Amino acid sequence: MGTQGACALSLRWAVLAAGLAWVTVPDIGIAQAPRLPADLKDRGCCIDEVEDGAKVSSLKIAGNDALSSSAIKNAIFTTETGAFPWSKQHELDKRQFLDDLQRIYILYHRHGYFAFELESYEIQSRDGDVRITLRVSEGAPTLVDAVTLEGFEGIDDEDLEAELRDRLPMKAGAIFKEDDLIASRNMLESGFKNRGFAFAQVLLEYRIRKAQRTATVTYSVDPGDVYYFGQIDVAGAGEVSDEGLVRNQLVFDTGDRYEQQDIFDSQRKIYELGLFRLVSIDPSLGSVRADTVDVAISVVPAATRVVRLGVGYGTEDLVRVQGSWLDRNFFSKSRQLEIRGVYSRLEREAAVTYRQPTFLRRNLNLSLSGFLRFETEDNYTVERVGATGRVAYRLNRFLFATGAITAERADFSEFDEGVLIPELGRDFINPSRLLYTDLGVTFDNTDSLFSPTRGYRADFDYQLGIPVASFDYAYNKITLQVTRYFEIRDGWVVAGRVLPGAIFTYGGDPDTGGEGRVPLFQRLFAGGSISVRGYERRQLGPKDDPEAFGQTRNPEPIGGSGLFETGVELRFPIGGRLRGVAFVDAGNVWEDPSEISLADLEYTPGGGVRYVTPIGPVRFDVARRTSDEESFLPRWVFHISIGDAY
Repeated sequence: MGTQGACALSLRWAVLAAGLAWVTVPDIGIAQAPRLPADLKDRGCCIDEVEDGAKVSSLKIAGNDALSSSAIKNAIFTTETGAFPWSKQHELDKRQFLDDLQRIYILYHRHGYFAFELESYEIQSRDGDVRITLRVSEGAPTLVDAVTLEGFEGIDDEDLEAELRDRLPMKAGAIFKEDDLIASRNMLESGFKNRGFAFAQVLLEYRIRKAQRTATVTYSVDPGDVYYFGQIDVAGAGEVSDEGLVRNQLVFDTGDRYEQQDIFDSQRKIYELGLFRLVSIDPSLGSVRADTVDVAISVVPAATRVVRLGVGYGTEDLVRVQGSWLDRNFFSKSRQLEIRGVYSRLEREAAVTYRQPTFLRRNLNLSLSGFLRFETEDNYTVERVGATGRVAYRLNRFLFATGAITAERADFSEFDEGVLIPELGRDFINPSRLLYTDLGVTFDNTDSLFSPTRGYRADFDYQLGIPVASFDYAYNKITLQVTRYFEIRDGWVVAGRVLPGAIFTYGGDPDTGGEGRVPLFQRLFAGGSISVRGYERRQLGPKDDPEAFGQTRNPEPIGGSGLFETGVELRFPIGGRLRGVAFVDAGNVWEDPSEISLADLEYTPGGGVRYVTPIGPVRFDVARRTSDEESFLPRWVFHISIGDAY
């Protein structure tokens, strides 16, 4: 048996021995199976009067507060039949139902409620169906009164203990939960393994005083020695790329201190090349040499040419059709060529993009694209044709930076010349030429791409319009969106965001007065499925004045130069793949950044449902506009889209 296997086995025996030792101490739980009541069947009514196989038409739980009904239902076998005619029918299994009563006890014990009791259950039969009601008494939770960390003596990092303690899910004053108990041990182990201690082990000990409803937890760390990455071998890359391309994606090298997270990050980067359907990075922990750990990398090639077709629907763009042809290994070395087309009510686009994953240096990526795009809004259609060059650089696992330059020609059509030109003044040039750079920085330490439950994400973007040669616009456009996620209880997540934005013009062509301009489609707008949801797309903010030009239609949006949006959303489980949300969005757009005022914010409360899929949640939201102004706008707005609002 290798060193790693022996270490893991000894750890398991150590934990088991500690658990068995605690069994001899009064009021100690979780290490051993919880003591469950033997009279659960006798606590209810009428189970003997119904037959196995009867349809379960309803399952209700009363008296629960700490755990939601959906969390309890997800932990048991007995399931109620859905309300829709096409719902799958679920039948009663009396043996499994009695086992479910025990499963509920175990569920509550795992969440720190050792005083939990099932007060009663009732099974009613009606027209061959059964209705089940469970009444529970949760009792008071057991709280953690102390979390002790041992084994940090001799570690050459004064801040390590404080840093890891701050990140522990298990904290003094919190409810004693089995998931937090194990997650904290795993996090401590990972923390040491990310600092060179490849064989770090954590021994967990805990004492539960049920009478006092308190628990103490001790984590004892055996860090072992510091190790370094040794020889790195790559296999399987030769069919579609050279070995050097794979090595260039690694964030570690021979001689670097061993860090477990570096292995995960390197695996992700190799996957992002798009060349491989399987990537395996295995540190040889069972056969270390001196203080080094060799690493074996194995890759399995994916198809190099891919055709994708997709159809979607949203309340803003209605039916959306897109297709692409992608060569993942264009002229080898993972260079990519993609031809892409999109068609919807709001956008029609054809684009050709070339991507080079390693440009000049390891973490720098290059893309070049040419595009022809038609954008259709309520008061204009614009044809944009141009080209973009973009570089992207990952500074570390949380920080990502991009830089781009775009040159394009814009030609407006289907617009009211007698309104837009006077409203926007000299900013409205048709046709026009635009040259601009984009600089972006993203920080993201959230725990999930599609459904984060904790962490921050910050997106900063700076766009500079450059009026050189024959280009027409001179402006600075700045936006910053910051989003925060935190879990307040199992499955319940609060997400909040703020989004300020501003546009400032600067000196342009002296022949036109030295004033900058901003193209209409780059102005700031608010309202829509990922903005302030009580307004339809772009309908919050400055609009034109049709009465000033003798027209009787509703005003139409023209955007502004100052923006502020904020919102908070509570996400909670409903059952199965369904999740619910309740939210309040607020925001507005102003003609000038100097006019931004929180007193002018428009608030729109709402709620919705999410259906979780592998590509992100399908979202249904409805929100209400609270402002009495602009009576021509709908009071209630409904949105269908994919992905969370933020």
